[in-house]
Amino acid sequence: MLPQLAVLAKILCLLMVVMCGAVPAMVRSVSLYSTCSSGNVTVIGRAVKAVGRDDNNAPFQKLTTQSEDFSGKLYIFAEKSQRYICFNKRWKLVGLPKKQKSPMCQFYEVYNGSYLRYRSVADGVHYLGFNKWGKPMRNPNGRQECFNFIKYNPHFDIKHHNSLVTSNMATEPRLVVRKPALIRAPKKFLPSSDGGRETHRHRHNRWKIREDEVSPRRRHESRLLEANKY
Repeated sequence: MLPQLAVLAKILCLLMVVMCGAVPAMVRSVSLYSTCSSGNVTVIGRAVKAVGRDDNNAPFQKLTTQSEDFSGKLYIFAEKSQRYICFNKRWKLVGLPKKQKSPMCQFYEVYNGSYLRYRSVADGVHYLGFNKWGKPMRNPNGRQECFNFIKYNPHFDIKHHNSLVTSNMATEPRLVVRKPALIRAPKKFLPSSDGGRETHRHRHNRWKIREDEVSPRRRHESRLLEANKY
């Protein structure tokens, strides 16, 4: 009886911990690709923008999504600059240090078709977004494609991947496909150009022969009929 009570007590303690939100934070390393600007979310100091990746800004594009409970609220943290992506009072995206972290820095990660969107917890109308020049979107009713993102592994190197693919293609044997040669028939099997004429002449002559064979009989019969009349 006592062991069963001990197990039940542990289960109740775990349930109380979960309900109170006292669970360890979940951290994931990601990079966010903006479909509108064709660039990655970059946090350098207070500035937040979405630009192409190069050797200089690649460390500033490595982000982590942090959740403190199971409510679905996320913080987007830039590892290199040690700042959180937040909205200010004018609803402009800025990078703020940890001591200024607030609900204005929390987002809900939602799906929009095959893309991801990050909606503000403080106001469900505002989303994380960048225009085609990589600047933060302020108008929530702007171009909707500018609020779509693709999340991928920041440690993935596309240049290294392409070099591996090209090297494998160079080492693979190539199959040479040859066109089938045209086979010409010998001349003796080809129909002669005069074959049709010879056949026609042969038929015409044969028809004349038949007429010559039949015409004497008809003449003889006609003579007999004339003799019977008399």
